[in-house]
Amino acid sequence: MKSVLLVHGAWHGSWCWDLIVPRLEVLGINVVTIDLPFNGFDNDVLAVSELIDSIEDDLIVLGHSYGGMVISEATQAKPNVKQLIYLCAILLKEGENVNGDEEKSRPSKIRIEVDEDLNSIVKKDAIIPAFYEDVAVDIAEKYLGKLRNFPINSISTGRGEAWKEIETTYVVCGKDSAIDPERQREMAELADSILEWDCGHSPFFSNPDILCSLLFESAKNSC
Repeated sequence: MKSVLLVHGAWHGSWCWDLIVPRLEVLGINVVTIDLPFNGFDNDVLAVSELIDSIEDDLIVLGHSYGGMVISEATQAKPNVKQLIYLCAILLKEGENVNGDEEKSRPSKIRIEVDEDLNSIVKKDAIIPAFYEDVAVDIAEKYLGKLRNFPINSISTGRGEAWKEIETTYVVCGKDSAIDPERQREMAELADSILEWDCGHSPFFSNPDILCSLLFESAKNSC
């Protein structure tokens, strides 16, 4: 049985896996999470890379949203990483612009404020529409105050193409209001296999069972 490493997205933290970790542990899966430092893309990559190096087990590595950019570089030349899962995540070729064809993309509901140091925070009235639209109210409200500042210049162009060497699955979230599902489908063409779920941007809160099922099957079957 492979271990699972979960890498969160922008503005979030390891708390976003609160409904996932205990479910997987009951199934006998070792789960590792991380709080990205959010002090530059290179440091986020380094944190994940060093964590992987400290783990002896074979790994399934999942990146959510911005976490996809991080794992594309951080998992390069890591022989214990056996599968990558991009959960409504940013999956790019080297040098590819994160926005793709902006004229064709549906506008994101993410609304941010940016300070002079380019640290951003999501406006409070945009958090639920963008991230937690289909999440139970009590769960969404529990996590509203946990979002963190995120350096907006961490998101630019693709770096790292570990997905070329490692088995890769992309999960499109068809009701996502943060990253246009059509843009997700474009990025998913780089993956070996594609799934599409009828959910918003945060299935770890809205439908943890379906995410746990995917991770459990991957941990059993990935070679």
